[in-house]
Amino acid sequence: VSRGYLKEMRKLARKSPLGHEILYYLVEHMGKTTNAVVCSYKTICETTEASRASVGRAIKILKDDNWIETVKIGNATAYCVNERAFWQAGRNQRRYAIFSATVIASESEQESNFREKAKQELLCKFLMKKLED
Repeated sequence: VSRGYLKEMRKLARKSPLGHEILYYLVEHMGKTTNAVVCSYKTICETTEASRASVGRAIKILKDDNWIETVKIGNATAYCVNERAFWQAGRNQRRYAIFSATVIASESEQESNFREKAKQELLCKFLMKKLED
C-alpha cells in the first residue's frame, strides 16, 4: 500500500464501506506481479454478502474514484487495481500488470457435476500420457 493513498482510503471507507471491502478483496487476490483479478459479480456478491445492485454501485464508485478500471473479456470482467496505490512487485514490473490476472471462479457458478468431470478429464489425460510413454 502506498502511504500517499492512506488518506484517500479512509475517505473511501466512509463513502462506501462495501467499495472499500471489494477493493481489499481484489488486492488480497492480486498476484505478486499483477494488479488484475478476473471474477464475476456473483462471486463478489457471495464474498461480500451484498446484493448485485449494491455491488454494482460500489464498483461504480471504485471506478469513478480511480481505484479500479474494468476490462471486459467476453462475459467476464477483469478488475485492474490502481497500481500507484497497490503494487506488490518492483516498480520496474508495472508495465506488465495488465497482461496477467488472478481468476476467481465460484463453485456456485459451475455445473453441478463439474468436480466429477474434472476428475475424469484428469484421469483420462494421465492415462493417455501413460500410453504415449
